[in-house]
Amino acid sequence: MDHLKEIKDYWDQRSHGFSDAINEELGSRLGEEYKERFKILFGDDPLDILDDGAGAGFFTMLLASLGHRVTAIDYSDGMVGYIKENTAKRGLAAEVYQMDAQDLKFEDESFDAVVQRNVIWNLDSPEEAYSEIYRVLKPGGIFFIDDGNMYLAAHDEEYAKEAEKRRAEFEAMRKKEDVTPGSHYKHNPENVDFSIIEKIAAEQPMSYRRRPQWDLDRMIRLGFRDMKVQIFGKDLPGRFLIAAKKPE
Repeated sequence: MDHLKEIKDYWDQRSHGFSDAINEELGSRLGEEYKERFKILFGDDPLDILDDGAGAGFFTMLLASLGHRVTAIDYSDGMVGYIKENTAKRGLAAEVYQMDAQDLKFEDESFDAVVQRNVIWNLDSPEEAYSEIYRVLKPGGIFFIDDGNMYLAAHDEEYAKEAEKRRAEFEAMRKKEDVTPGSHYKHNPENVDFSIIEKIAAEQPMSYRRRPQWDLDRMIRLGFRDMKVQIFGKDLPGRFLIAAKKPE
């Protein structure tokens, strides 16, 4: 089933709170960590970089602040509006377009690098999104992804048990008032029902596939090389980072 319109509608609703959340993240330790990571990954010379599924512009603003020439795309009109607003407020330059990550409207070999944060898990056709990334990268170009096993617990017994364990730990901490909500839960001025995306995501292909194993296999098949992987999670892979290179 094609969920593209439903996903767009959800992120349009969430765009205000999402923008507030990433603006908070920019001023946090997380923002500084990413800035340092990008300095190491991309070096000092300005590059043409695509922020592919940019949300409200977290990566866009970090990369533009480092002097890179950034193009940002997102399928949500609401998110596109906030990318423009957020970059303008900071005096940063970026080309911004409403566009589907599964069907990029750029010429082959257009970018020195492509970055993504929490995009692939949303998509109906993740294979196409990866193919498009590889296509628009220049030879020698770098791809960086930050994503995770967001809703695998809906279908994978091991992950379901791990999710239940985490929920129990969270509830115990909450009762002791020893935990604060994450930035995306804290910033939801429209009171958007998060279960909407949970129900959609549970039907998406990436909610049936263990990651980053699937991602690495797809990247290798496309031709990516020199892959570096960082995995977060106590017992099972949760969030992960991958940096990979398109051969020259």
